[in-house]
Amino acid sequence: MIQITNAMMYNNINNELLNESNSVYNLQDEISSGLQIMSPQDNPGGMVNVLSYKNSTALVTQYNSNVSIASNIGSLASSTITNAMQVVNQANSLAVEMANGTNTPANNQAAAKQVGQMINELKQYADTSYNGQNLFTGTNLNLSSAYSSSTAYYKATNSSGATTNVPYSVYTYQGTDTNQNYQITQNETVTPTLTADSIFGNDPKSTSTTSSTSVPTGILSVLSLFQNELQNNVFQQNSAPIIQGIQNGLSTMTAAQATIGTVTQRLNEQQTSYQTVLTNISQLLSQTQDVNVAQAMTNLTQAQNSYQATLEASSDITSLTPMLLQYLK
Repeated sequence: MIQITNAMMYNNINNELLNESNSVYNLQDEISSGLQIMSPQDNPGGMVNVLSYKNSTALVTQYNSNVSIASNIGSLASSTITNAMQVVNQANSLAVEMANGTNTPANNQAAAKQVGQMINELKQYADTSYNGQNLFTGTNLNLSSAYSSSTAYYKATNSSGATTNVPYSVYTYQGTDTNQNYQITQNETVTPTLTADSIFGNDPKSTSTTSSTSVPTGILSVLSLFQNELQNNVFQQNSAPIIQGIQNGLSTMTAAQATIGTVTQRLNEQQTSYQTVLTNISQLLSQTQDVNVAQAMTNLTQAQNSYQATLEASSDITSLTPMLLQYLK
């Protein structure tokens, strides 16, 4: 026969009160924090899922940030090329207009001034920056200018059929040919922009003082030759290769625009996908970790009532204990 002592009875009562007190405290803590899992002992399996969801959220958030930056760069590059193409289209129209033989020297000088303004606009577009870093110079982000210039000479024919040397500026790309890449998934990187030589062209630096009959390929160099032929009143006799050079430059820009447009579309799709993924993970995390407040409030009320009932019962039991023990002897 087991003998019941005062100590045993008091220990049982204290343990019951402690358990119910802890239950009340935990429920109050859950309601206050809004979380039902705050440590592994609360729910070991649930905590594993919580950590997994948080790690996934951090990874997707980082990728999504890369997508956002790349998308901003791609959009800026695309709009810059669009503006540059408008300038080159204007240059093409002007070249066709000035190719007829009715233009006077005064007309040529006025047109040359317009071409000079176009060159300056295109140089500004080539030096477009994003967050203080050059957009079109590859990995050499801190260049103040994408192009350097040197003087070359073109052997042009004047109205009398004689040849004349026309000086013009050759524009040479200074950046790197390594594009900026951004990782947008575990196994995928994208290039949201291109280097200036892929957009505006590039001509080697001139080191010669002799003239050449070769027209440069870069749009800036072509326009410089166009401008100087107008200033020297020899453009009408040499217009065909200049017009062709301008149209080739426009084709290069169109191809660059298409390349960047494809990347930008891919980035938009990925950004939409990540927004969906983050929403789904957030919902799973909430379902696993968050408290059902209404249910928790009901449970808290029940726990408080149970604790109060146990407290009252223990008071009665402890007051009767001496008589009970005396009777059981």
